Amino acid sequence: MNYLRARRPVGNLFNLHNQMGKVFGDLLGSEEGGMDTESTTWIPTVDISETENGFEIHAELPGVQESDVNVSVTDNLLTIKGEKHQESETDGKNYHRVERRYGGFQRSFTLPRNIETGSINAGFKDGVLTLTIPKAEAAKPTEIPITVNS
Repeated sequence: MNYLRARRPVGNLFNLHNQMGKVFGDLLGSEEGGMDTESTTWIPTVDISETENGFEIHAELPGVQESDVNVSVTDNLLTIKGEKHQESETDGKNYHRVERRYGGFQRSFTLPRNIETGSINAGFKDGVLTLTIPKAEAAKPTEIPITVNS
């Protein structure tokens, strides 16, 4: 009963990528079959959310040390930049493929006008940078009571 054979489209996709890499060589990777990490950059992925009191940015920075991350705000432009260092010690290992990306990175975001830039908090835990950006009091919603005139 061959018609019950499981399909593996993801495996087929990786197989196709590997075959294309063999055909095109340097166009899709280095001669060793890995990525050329010196010419590629990486950009951390982020989640940005808004609450009633402000905004939160969560940036994934796996393998980056807290001391290698810098956050700055200039003219309502928030910039996250830093560097992920490649392990220099090989311990006699003969690498066949290196796909993790290393080097400098930078992400910038334009902030809304009504925020408190002096009150931005940054935390770093388990490779995730969390920025809490409070809204200015003028930007927070206020309720205005309605009085009935008789």
